[in-house]
Amino acid sequence: MVALVASLSAALGLGLSSWVPRLLDRDIGLADLEPGLLEVSQGVRGAQSLGAGLSVALYDSGFRLSRGSTVLADTVTRGAPVTAVRGELVELEGEVREEVGSELPHVRIDAVRRVEDVVLYSGVVHDGGTSLPLRIEFEPIDGRIRMDAAVPGADAVAIHLDWRPATTGIAPALPERNLRERAYWVDPTVVEQPAFTWVLGTDVSIGPVQVPRAVDLRQDGRIAVHVWAPRGVVTVTDTPREP
Repeated sequence: MVALVASLSAALGLGLSSWVPRLLDRDIGLADLEPGLLEVSQGVRGAQSLGAGLSVALYDSGFRLSRGSTVLADTVTRGAPVTAVRGELVELEGEVREEVGSELPHVRIDAVRRVEDVVLYSGVVHDGGTSLPLRIEFEPIDGRIRMDAAVPGADAVAIHLDWRPATTGIAPALPERNLRERAYWVDPTVVEQPAFTWVLGTDVSIGPVQVPRAVDLRQDGRIAVHVWAPRGVVTVTDTPREP
């Protein structure tokens, strides 16, 4: 894993590398990380203001990110918003693949607190036996909502979003086409820009940068955002992009 990430960092520094076509191969090497169960403590449920009309709400159905009455994004309906992975990325015959040793697919949210405009949820990811601490932080940044999910001890995380029609890639991060029923690696040379949009008019960015990232739309009803780091970041906005 360390060597693979080092290779990616070198590719980013050079700007061009054989990494690029390998990571852009669609449907290549992504594991199907199915979300488990979501358990939400009674005192944690409800909406939290992020200021400037932005809010995040958590109920048994999952998280909802909104601007006023406009929905920007939902996590997968009645499923865990995050899966933690222990494993590694391997390169076989010129293809990069996820090798998953174990998954922690279930999420329990125990507490919520506020630090200025930031709303922080805490709990655990688990498989019914093994568990790791989970922190999901929501922060408003220039009209956007940044969702930062961290699982110390994990090799990778997947953030599970609710599927929306017309999910379309935004070049150069992803192919500029409908992404339905496919899985894609994010172009590793892209540093900061949205990766995809959908019918809600929301643009979605994936971080942190300089680590392998991917999106998987092969399963009905959900979008899995894979990030090979102990934390994954999804940023959503409905602010129109500059042409």
